[in-house]
Amino acid sequence: AILLYAFMAVFLLDIVRLIDRFFPFVPYNIFSNPQYFKLAVFGVVMVYLIGVVGYGMYNAGNIKVKTLEITLPKKGSKASEMKIAFLSDSHFSPITGYKKAVEIHDILKGLDPDLILMGGDIIDDKAHHLERHEIDKELRKIKAPLGVYTINGNHEFINGYRESVEFIKKSGISLLADSSIVIDSSLVIVGREDLSINRFANKKRKELSELMASVKELNLPVILLDHQPYNLEQAEQNGVDLQLSGHTHNGQLFPANLIVQKIYEKAWGYHKRGNTQYYISSGAGVWGPPVRLGSDSEVILLKIKFE
Repeated sequence: AILLYAFMAVFLLDIVRLIDRFFPFVPYNIFSNPQYFKLAVFGVVMVYLIGVVGYGMYNAGNIKVKTLEITLPKKGSKASEMKIAFLSDSHFSPITGYKKAVEIHDILKGLDPDLILMGGDIIDDKAHHLERHEIDKELRKIKAPLGVYTINGNHEFINGYRESVEFIKKSGISLLADSSIVIDSSLVIVGREDLSINRFANKKRKELSELMASVKELNLPVILLDHQPYNLEQAEQNGVDLQLSGHTHNGQLFPANLIVQKIYEKAWGYHKRGNTQYYISSGAGVWGPPVRLGSDSEVILLKIKFE
């Protein structure tokens, strides 16, 4: 993060110098010694770096709770409303993982949701390192009346598929891997394997049409968990009512958020295609430097009405 914003500072200074070369406007004469001028510029850049990266570190650790009210078709659901907490990309690691797990547990406990859903990338290191820091024990404290469910993200595969799955189980979180579950005769949660399964596990995930074939017969509202928000049209084509994704971090560091907006149909936030609604989360954690600028760490409280 420091290198990125230092480079941006140097780039900006070079632009200023280039403009000043042809259209002089910098008041060099206010400094009797050019060395003092250089030192002053250095001081300004250092204050800028400390301020920007310092704020980014604070912002990364300040998880915001965002409330989203959504109406889903009732179909055969016995429920009229439901509170669902959704978070993605927690990226627990030995560095800040335990503290982050405690914070997320406290936030979820305060929200008192009926159901908790996670969008993958729970881990960001080998599972045995996380267990050494007792992060799994803290995650076991996360509970909801209707359960806690997650899917695999690409980092579960990057850090070893089998070990990651065992860690998730030890953490008391139910894993949906190309499978579905009916929640309280009111709702179906479909969890897809991550796209990276092809690359890291030499397997192929099931087509969404295959997963939805038996689900449609239940005549219940359907929420799809799919870590990477590619091919959003598939959820619409297969009758999914709400898709929840993550992965993008909304760029995490400015100006990367401007780049990811060009890569994905929707890089962050609420979206709708036809009768299908989507929410792509910027994540509760960070990847790489613990810095966020141009995006927020977030947990989403979905207040769902079935009508």
